[in-house]
Amino acid sequence: MQQLIQLIEKEKLGSQLAKQHTLIIDDKQVVHGALFIIKTARKTFKLMIPAPFHEEILKNNVTVSTLIKHPQVMLLS
Repeated sequence: MQQLIQLIEKEKLGSQLAKQHTLIIDDKQVVHGALFIIKTARKTFKLMIPAPFHEEILKNNVTVSTLIKHPQVMLLS
């Protein structure tokens, strides 16, 4: 996560909106959260916000810096 924060600060991506996302839905159509894709110049990062916390994030236009500071965010490799 520290590497992601440093890249975002270096490339000044924090104020951009986190628009690229997908819902995580199982075979019984239960939503388990949202997966956000953050692209930097060097690497693509996947951040997961579990349900029900993802609903508030999706309602608002959230910035990348707000997303990575969310208490429930998980960085996936």
